[in-house]
Amino acid sequence: MTTETRHIRIDKPRPLDKSWLPWGGSPSARDLVCWYSVWLVFAYSFAMWPLKPWLIGTHPVLLEVLTGDQSTMTVAGAFARVGETPFVLALIAGVVGMMKFAWVFWLAGRLWGAGLVRLLAGPPDERKKKRSRGLLARDTPANRRVIAAAVVLAPLPLIPSAPAFASAGWVGMSLPTFLTLNLIGSATWAGLFTGLGFAIGSPAVQIAEKVTDYAIWVSLAIVAAMLLLRLASSLRAARKSP
Repeated sequence: MTTETRHIRIDKPRPLDKSWLPWGGSPSARDLVCWYSVWLVFAYSFAMWPLKPWLIGTHPVLLEVLTGDQSTMTVAGAFARVGETPFVLALIAGVVGMMKFAWVFWLAGRLWGAGLVRLLAGPPDERKKKRSRGLLARDTPANRRVIAAAVVLAPLPLIPSAPAFASAGWVGMSLPTFLTLNLIGSATWAGLFTGLGFAIGSPAVQIAEKVTDYAIWVSLAIVAAMLLLRLASSLRAARKSP
């Protein structure tokens, strides 16, 4: 008599095989590349915050490209007013800074649609507090004109840019159309903030230079604030969990 030993293979679920993730199952290679690209963009954005005080008073145009931050555009416009940099260069740098990662969210929205938009918009209670988030994060996509307007207005603080860009991909907006709308919005708002800095001139330059003089302390304050916000968010989530 022979005894047969059978090896039964048990496939364990992988960490990203979760139903709540936007692809709803086992991700493909394309899903994984796009997923990690999205989170690299977020990680990059957070990493730039402590760097801002070091560059804003010395290289605001470079900082515009790196961050696409509106306050930096204002400072760059002020530097243009005092002759430190050409105004057109400051304007173009702001446009590039705002547009450089927008296509990543458009592509992710094209891949995953509603699942990603809801994930980016946050939990339901947060959507209720911010009407613009709830307007985009629905079971069916928002009106195409609403999404087009959101893409143009995305540089404004009240508009959630990532869900707006993802919604454009969700409704099937072509990449050329999306980039054209994004360019219109970015050029408009970059012109507004850069022009504001040009009008302010020397006082804005002096403030930026003073921030850079104390960059190490400002950076430490930013890092401490980010850690405290993270801790507060974790504590709030822990209280809500059963």
